[in-house]
Amino acid sequence: MQSHPSRLTLPALLISFALGGFLDGILLHQILQWHHLLSAVTDPADLRFQMFWDGIFHGLHYLLGFAGLWLLLVRRRHAAAAGAGRVLVSACLIGFGAWHLVDAVLVHWILGLHRIRDGSPNVLAWDLLFFGLGAVTVALGAWMRGRDGGAAGRAIAAGLALCVLAGAPAAALPPREVDPVMQLAAGGLLPAFCAAWTRAPQSR
Repeated sequence: MQSHPSRLTLPALLISFALGGFLDGILLHQILQWHHLLSAVTDPADLRFQMFWDGIFHGLHYLLGFAGLWLLLVRRRHAAAAGAGRVLVSACLIGFGAWHLVDAVLVHWILGLHRIRDGSPNVLAWDLLFFGLGAVTVALGAWMRGRDGGAAGRAIAAGLALCVLAGAPAAALPPREVDPVMQLAAGGLLPAFCAAWTRAPQSR
């Protein structure tokens, strides 16, 4: 059966996307403590609540990484095909950068769950630096990928442009005063047991 190195793209994207989340969670949430997942919409001093949802965040990325590793194992025969190394590296760059773009546009600007450096006098500058890291990484991966043909590169370039168009208006808005997470919890869309557990007093 013929090997197709392009079959390695999806597992590499999943693994590198998960690694992007782990870098953010470990470096910015835990080591530097610049923000937590919900620090812009709930009390950042409530560390039990914040750490619980940081754990949910890490758990979801763990599942993504596990799915990528499983797919890579299933498709490992394609790793022997010519060009497989370039496909893996380019897909890893794209996945890692895409995580930063999705986080910046969706989580920071559209949903407003947190900013890169909460409490900074210039939160947008930090967000744009984070967004730029993602854009450069995706562009580098697209350049490597585009050497096999222009279709993938054009699709990625279109995705970058869409991120900029979607993110720019939201990035210019001031921080929100509304607490969407608590509204969702009150509406029953978040699991009630999670909200109750994180708000319950700790056992002594």
